[in-house]
Amino acid sequence: MRSAARWTRTRHRHIRLPGAIGLAVATAFSLGAAPPQGAAPPDPVSAPAPAPAAARPAGEQPRAVTLITGDRVLLTGAGRSPAGVERAPGRTGVRFSSYRVDGHQYVVPEDARHLLRAGRVDRRLFDVTALLGAGYHDRGADLPLTVDGERRGLPAAQRAAFWKDLAGRSRAAVPRTARAQGPAEDADGPLVLLADGASADLGSPAAEVRADRGADAPGRTRAAADSSTLTVRHLDRDGTPAADSETMVVGLDAPVRHFLHDDDGTAQARLPRGRYLLVGDIVDRAGNWHRVVRPLLDLTGDTVVTVDARTTRPVTTAVARPGARPAAVDLGIERHHGDRVISVSLGSAAFGRLYTAQLGPSVPAAAMTSGISSTWGAPGPAGDFSDTPYSYHLLDTRPGGFFTGFERRVRDAELARLEASHLTQTTGRRGVKGFFGKAPGFAAVSGTMLPVTLPSRVTHYLDTRDTEWSGAFGEQITGADGFGQYATAMGSDYRAYRAGQRTTERWNAAVFAPFLFRPDHAGRKGDTMWVGVPLFTDQDDHRAGSLTDSESIRLYRDGRLVGVSGGGQLTTRVPPGPGRFRIESSASRPSWFRLSDRVKSVWTFSSDTTPGAGAPLPLWAVRYFPRVDAHNNLVPEPGRAASRTFSLPLSAEPHPGADTGAVRSLRLNVSTDGGATWRPAPVVPDGSGGWRATVPRPHGAQGLSLRARLTDERGNTLEQTTHNALRAGGTAPPDPGTGPAEPSRTCTNAPATPHLSHSGFRILSSARNDCSTPTTFWLLRYDADRSEWHTITENVIHAGATADAEWPCRGSGTHTYRAVQFDPNMMFTKASPAVSIRC
Repeated sequence: MRSAARWTRTRHRHIRLPGAIGLAVATAFSLGAAPPQGAAPPDPVSAPAPAPAAARPAGEQPRAVTLITGDRVLLTGAGRSPAGVERAPGRTGVRFSSYRVDGHQYVVPEDARHLLRAGRVDRRLFDVTALLGAGYHDRGADLPLTVDGERRGLPAAQRAAFWKDLAGRSRAAVPRTARAQGPAEDADGPLVLLADGASADLGSPAAEVRADRGADAPGRTRAAADSSTLTVRHLDRDGTPAADSETMVVGLDAPVRHFLHDDDGTAQARLPRGRYLLVGDIVDRAGNWHRVVRPLLDLTGDTVVTVDARTTRPVTTAVARPGARPAAVDLGIERHHGDRVISVSLGSAAFGRLYTAQLGPSVPAAAMTSGISSTWGAPGPAGDFSDTPYSYHLLDTRPGGFFTGFERRVRDAELARLEASHLTQTTGRRGVKGFFGKAPGFAAVSGTMLPVTLPSRVTHYLDTRDTEWSGAFGEQITGADGFGQYATAMGSDYRAYRAGQRTTERWNAAVFAPFLFRPDHAGRKGDTMWVGVPLFTDQDDHRAGSLTDSESIRLYRDGRLVGVSGGGQLTTRVPPGPGRFRIESSASRPSWFRLSDRVKSVWTFSSDTTPGAGAPLPLWAVRYFPRVDAHNNLVPEPGRAASRTFSLPLSAEPHPGADTGAVRSLRLNVSTDGGATWRPAPVVPDGSGGWRATVPRPHGAQGLSLRARLTDERGNTLEQTTHNALRAGGTAPPDPGTGPAEPSRTCTNAPATPHLSHSGFRILSSARNDCSTPTTFWLLRYDADRSEWHTITENVIHAGATADAEWPCRGSGTHTYRAVQFDPNMMFTKASPAVSIRC
């Protein structure tokens, strides 16, 4: 079986998530800008290319990478932006420096900095983008290390103890040297060599060298006519050389990144002439972190720069409530140069011991913006901010430069007050809630999600001025690894607030149903058609997703099956010319939820070859807006508690930008026996553009299922079925438990090692699925220029079947390939060895 679609993408089939959640969510999700109306995917046959948003779920499940230190970095979005850090036990006060350059995100704990400088630990162990792309996330392969020449795999659960042993309690006790193995070499060889304290960062997206004292030291960039020497002097608070110091310079004209450090406080490097961003860090003897930023270093000749901790000033913020404490603080930089964006941040659990200064002149506002963001709450007995009754979300920015110290005292009157209620779908589950802001020129905001016991009510205080906020919420389960896993996840659009404004919001309210909020959920460009409609949005327009047991999409043209997907999205070629199409999109989740445990939408419509940029498909969604309590039980209308019927508001919503026409008919059937039998419920317009159905109130039934049928004036139709959409019995929500047993690794097999065909013109692999439900099989190629794995073929393997993958061996040169099979929920992987093949 060969895949009908070939593109570069990362997809997580078992969760459907929102497409507009905000920049980042500390234990949740992130947002990429929605493509313009009519955006369409490239021809999936002609060449591998990034998957269009329309061909993906509306969002992606957050993935976690556990660093070698045991700290978990939560990652979001196609670009894998960092959403936050869960510190390992005993590491509460550890600060983190992170930077994103040319598509790679590094997150470095402060207690790893001296080991990196000494060459004891490879910096690639903190490249979370590369770790994720190579499959070394928390639900993937063990992290392969070579420790003192001995190869070993390190599971996520053992990394905190390993790091404690590696680093010891002081810098004087470093018992081992560790280096990472990576994807660019054969399985029996490491990617990065660490020998005699000198590291070679192979596959890096930028040339990275260590500064060395000797002119002929290994790793030293050779002098050239177009290069100059940069000397950086690091001075401590008392004016003496700062040993615990490091300066990063990032090229603005070219993808160059260098770190300069030396124990005597002065470091040199020979660099290409050009323009750079310079970020200097000094940690003084008292543990204070001093960050000095030079927005523009124009290296036209030999240059000496002094990073002086005496020039910095403290960074502080205070809020009005005496008991409030910061849960997360982030000092960020977003530097723009042409089409490049460089993000650098310093994360801490508190203010205090943070000092900043700008070095050199400012730059135009459009070229750089710095920001200080913080999330506050009541710490509680355990200090984890669980069930804080309030939270503060603040963001201050400085266009054109960096902060030289900062002080702010915040009054509640300066902020907006938002009263939020968080409903629950299932008893016994916890939730998390957070807000993430952006301002002109600055979107590199990292924050944190605060835990709540569901149902809950929280008062949020949000910064105003030029800041916009996107909220995020998740209902969680505890995974087999002991960490929280999202059973459902929701996010809101960005919104600005006014000082003194008071408003309310509600999250996680039934009915959970399909929602067409962007024009690119389904479309056709030429003869390529794609579908990916989110099926579990709450009634308050929060883009939502859910863990599922299974998902599928089937596409028919004139009664003949032309495309099928075992996940929540499909992209395929269809025969040219006009035709009558039918799409069946379904998902089930009874192992995780009792509400909306099975959802299916069936659309029929006519479509012809679409020229130009393509067009959205003429689809519809029906949404419901009942009165529900905090446990999502149906609430009687005032004065109608004894009535045998209840009024159900609903809406018929067309796909934005699609040629749908007006609704010609809308009918609703209901079931109280799980869909075994159905009876009609009258539907009438409500006079304000919506509809209202009179639904018989079931007696003794725990679930009410809904089936809507719609036809518009152009002949497009919808049949949408939501099983157990509402609880009508007035009882507490039943608990389905922890979901199905964790997907077994045993039914998922490692694919065959990619190899050349006998003819030498194709690269081949194969995989067998011994699971009871479909799995996903990828053939990947390593892009050494960007240090990223790219999916070049994708197959859905049905239960008990075997799939073949092949890719043309074109051109010349050597590339590295590997094959990966995901388990049915795409939580675990089995991978072939990485192998280099020359075409």
